[in-house]
Amino acid sequence: MKIRRARQLLKALADDTRLRIINLLDSGELTVTDICRVLQKKQSNVSKHLTRLRLTGLVIDRRAGNSVYYFLRKPKDQEQGHLVGCVRKGLMVIDILNKDKEAVKKMRRKRPLSGGKNHKKEDKR
Repeated sequence: MKIRRARQLLKALADDTRLRIINLLDSGELTVTDICRVLQKKQSNVSKHLTRLRLTGLVIDRRAGNSVYYFLRKPKDQEQGHLVGCVRKGLMVIDILNKDKEAVKKMRRKRPLSGGKNHKKEDKR
């Protein structure tokens, strides 16, 4: 991995909302509505952040009917996997991120999230 690519990845993660989104998607695919519900943010704000993560290659989407599901993209190479893995591992000790994951678990127990898929989704590309 070139330093420019590493910088782009780290810049994409240099935002509280984007870190929270990465943390949520680590538990499986979600729609914008699901993410908005947990983060208590407006749809336009979340969509903007998802676009940045998608353009950087960290997140990918899949369409099913009228819904768009977002999930973490499998790393393109070992170096990217290591860098992103370190960031994801570091997120596990942050209180608000743990609360976000608990909120997703509670939503899944009460009712299916938008679309109802509760498993981790991996990019097969």
